[in-house]
Amino acid sequence: MATTKKRTTPAAGRAPVVVTSENFEALLLKSARQAAEIGEGRRRPAREYTLSARSATVAPPPSYDAARVRRVRAKLRVTQPVFAGLLNVSPSTVRAWERGAKTPEGPTRRLLEMAERQPAVILSAAKARG
Repeated sequence: MATTKKRTTPAAGRAPVVVTSENFEALLLKSARQAAEIGEGRRRPAREYTLSARSATVAPPPSYDAARVRRVRAKLRVTQPVFAGLLNVSPSTVRAWERGAKTPEGPTRRLLEMAERQPAVILSAAKARG
């Protein structure tokens, strides 16, 4: 059986890799192991990409009514003053949101989204006393 050869673009300062039907499986497994190591943070990727307006779109954060703000705070299991501190707003602002007198706007909506999706990230800003 004839082997098919394909040269891949070399990484900076490295010789090109020749892919043949004989070494394809081994190279594929090596690549999968490297991808897993990168995903686990044990290895840095050979290239890093920058997101730009051409390569990415950013969805707007969701809207938050009074009930949803209360649910986010309840999920974090914090008081209104602690929640306010985590979001860098005043406790009176949190009270107004939860009563429905005001609605979160601007960057606060993105912070609430992060608190809803990744509560541990937002909670990492709080330090327990004692």
